[in-house]
This record gives sequence, structure tokens and C-alpha cells, in this order.
Amino acid sequence: MGTGKNLRKKIRRVDVQVSILIIMTTIFCSSIIFHIGYILAYKDMILNLEDRVTAIHDYLEDSLDKSTFRDINTKEDMDEPSYISMKKVLEDVKLSTDVRYLYTAKKDSSGNFIYVIDGLDYKAADFRYPGDRIEHEIYGDMERALNGDIVLPDDIKQTDWGSIFITYFPIHDKNEVVGVLGIEFEAAHQYDTFHKMKLFLPFIILITCIAGTAAAVLIFRRVSNPAYKDMANTDRLTELKNRNSFETDLHNLEARTKKDGIGIVIADLNSLKLVNDRLGHSTGDLFILTAARAIQSSVTKNSTAYRLGGDEFVILFWDTDDGEMKDFIENVNCRLEELSAELALKIPLSLSIGYELFHPEKDRNLKELFKRADAAMYRQKKEFHENEAL
Repeated sequence: MGTGKNLRKKIRRVDVQVSILIIMTTIFCSSIIFHIGYILAYKDMILNLEDRVTAIHDYLEDSLDKSTFRDINTKEDMDEPSYISMKKVLEDVKLSTDVRYLYTAKKDSSGNFIYVIDGLDYKAADFRYPGDRIEHEIYGDMERALNGDIVLPDDIKQTDWGSIFITYFPIHDKNEVVGVLGIEFEAAHQYDTFHKMKLFLPFIILITCIAGTAAAVLIFRRVSNPAYKDMANTDRLTELKNRNSFETDLHNLEARTKKDGIGIVIADLNSLKLVNDRLGHSTGDLFILTAARAIQSSVTKNSTAYRLGGDEFVILFWDTDDGEMKDFIENVNCRLEELSAELALKIPLSLSIGYELFHPEKDRNLKELFKRADAAMYRQKKEFHENEAL
């Protein structure tokens, strides 16, 4: 129940809602832009391949000896001059255009489609002789071409021998379709390129979401909070970290296996009630701010200052020792004297300060360390009041 409540509370935050909106918008827009770009680029690639095969067909439509579709029927016809010359034409075209496969075909008297002239080298493993039957799975496309249609694919075809762009063209002898020209282009490079684009889409969207969300949240916080403070963890008056932040940081330090070197300093402003009563609460706030300035100017790279509330401050140290904490307290007191002199305060500004280092024999946890530091501070405050009474 608590987890669900905390989640709902977080979702109600405006910056979280902005982040969710940006993420959803980014995913939608990135997907649309990618798919539009992908489709346009893919279609451009297909059109480019279509232009290449059309140019080859137009050349061979004029160059082929149409008699081969009538006279070449079996392997024995390979010695015919027309076969030899047209075989040379197909080989030259294949070599000059980088076509993977180029051949002519026709339908025999039995209604089967057979090869007429194969543009492959005779020694090639896939070479087909005149009269060899064509695979039945392409009969439909062959039939369309024989009926006068130009058969162009909408996509690159995946086959056992790779990614292929396969087309079929009718070959005319005057107004009659006498055979079919098959042209196949190797398209592995193009297919791999676009396949990788699809695979990279989630990463592109993820990176765009992160960048877009970070930028949007940053801008939102800058606009809604010009000082760019974490308001949930910052004390509004002093701009030190607040109690909420202290409890969170203390909890994180508590998770350490070894707590040696963790120290707590607790400081409490002296005579604040007297200041408020005699000089007013605005002057009391000035005292609190001045104390905060003295503390903040003395913190080190391994310490953080917090205002717990009222006139009470706490400073968390880690990786520290007794000497460093004493130096910190001395610096705070010196700074307080300087600021008091600058402000010409009618009532002296001072702090009662107590500190303790974590000791495994005295402290079972950091809360007990806090209690010891708090007790040390109250001992000093008691001494202050006793001296004041003299």
C-alpha cells in the first residue's frame, strides 16, 4: 500500500508528469519519423534497383535474337550459332552490370517453363542447360510475364542463397511475347543496412527519450524555479539542505558496512528567543541566515550542512577525523565573529556546537551517534547559559 501511495504521489508531481509526456511524445514522434524515413529510403532503394533492371531489359529487348525462343529447346542445341552469340551477350551484360543471375526462359509444348539461355559461366554450379525445367514456385510470376506483365517485387526476397531482388520481363518479337527474361540482383548489402536500421530503432528512441526528457525537465525546472533548487530538499530561508534531505542522507550513510570516519556536528543558535523578543522576528531571521552563512562557508568536500528547523543546524561528515571536525568548528566561530562585526549586531551572535565521531562500541547505528552529538551540543549550551548568568 505504501509503495503504491508513494508512486501516486510522485506521479502527481508536475516535473514527473512533464517527463512522462515528453517520453510518450518522443517515442511517438521518433517512431513516426523513423518509419517515414525508413519507408522513403527503402522505396528509393527499390526504385533504384527497378531502374537498373529496366535498363538491362530495354537493352536486351533490342539485342536478343528472338529465334532462340523457337529454336533452342535442349542441351544439344547449345552448338547453334544463335545460342552461342546470345550466350555471349548475356555474359557480357551480366559482367558489366554486376547482375547476380540473368537468363531467358519459355514455355515448352507440355506447358512447363524451361531455361533457354543461362548467363552464368558454364562451370558455375548453378548453370542451367537449355530445356532444364524452372522451379515450380516461380511459375506464377513467369506466367504473368509471358502474358505481357512486367513483374517487379515490392521487397527484397530472402532465399537460401541470400537476399535477392528478382524480376521477370516479357520478351517481344514484334507484338508477340515469345519468352521471359529473368534478372536477379544481389541485395544483401541493402537488406542488411535496412535490417540494422530496424534493430537500432529502440536504441535511437531510448537515446532520444533520455535527451529529450532531460532537456525538458531541465528547462521546466529553470522556468518554474529560476534558482534551480531542489525545493523538496532545500530549506527556503537559508538555502541549506533541509530535514528531509538530512534523513535521506543519514539513511544512505547507515547502509555503509563500515561507518568509521562518519561524524556529526550539531549547532544551535544562542539567544534567538531574546533576539526575537527585543528586535523582532525579521532580525531573528537575519541571525539564522548569518549562522547559516558561517556554517556553509566552512563546510568541506566531505561534509554537508543542513537546517533541521528553527535555529538548529547539523553537519554530516564522512571520511573525517577528530582534527578536521575541530577545525570546522573553529572556522565557523571565526566566521561568526567576522559576520557579527560586519553587521554590527546589538546582541552577540554565537552557536552552541557539539560533535561526535562514530564509535562502534558506543554507537549501534547513526541515530545513536546523532543523540551523542546532540547531547554534546546541549552540554555546551548549558555552559553558555551558566556563563551568561554570572
